Amino acid sequence: MEDQQRYWNDHCAEKTFTSFFMLDAFRRHVPAESLILDFGCGYGRTLAELRDAGYTRLTGIDFADSLIERGRREHPGLNLAAWPGGRLPYGDDAFDAALMLGVLTCMPETRAQAEALLEVKRVLKPGGILYVNDFLLNRDKRNLDRYRDGKRKYGIYGIFDSGDGGILRHHDRNHMEALFFDFETLTFEELTFPTMHGHESAGFYALLRMPF
Repeated sequence: MEDQQRYWNDHCAEKTFTSFFMLDAFRRHVPAESLILDFGCGYGRTLAELRDAGYTRLTGIDFADSLIERGRREHPGLNLAAWPGGRLPYGDDAFDAALMLGVLTCMPETRAQAEALLEVKRVLKPGGILYVNDFLLNRDKRNLDRYRDGKRKYGIYGIFDSGDGGILRHHDRNHMEALFFDFETLTFEELTFPTMHGHESAGFYALLRMPF
């Protein structure tokens, strides 16, 4: 597939990311003193929301340098770092909680999704909380046509060309639940999210707990 890092660097630094964060649900499980990693933090919008809610031990990482640069301009003081992919630059059991907001849709290949999740699990403490939101399959004609074309081109139903150079993926709920099979599911709720391209999509948010 095409270089996704180049797409996010070259085409997405000025986009507005729109899937929302369920702050009240998150803080029922994650105290304010927790060490939190935002994996795929973009320009730091969710970390800024957490900072404003009283969380102070925040770290964000993203593979798009241009998004990190924007985040440092818009949210000075946040700890944001560019990361080229691969092993995360943190030790085992380093964080009390982690976020993955709209990350899996940016990783069309199942193997890449599983590898990213393994790294997040490695740096989460036993009993740590993972908050995820992402996009599910839709049933409208525009998306069904895109999924059909993507299946022919990429071999996986739900992958599609974004129209501006990206390759994205909407997911079957069973696929999501299989990725998270060894977490305890605290919440899994289906929602409708606005997208960065000005549409709406089926989606979900989940609160998951690492085994102790």
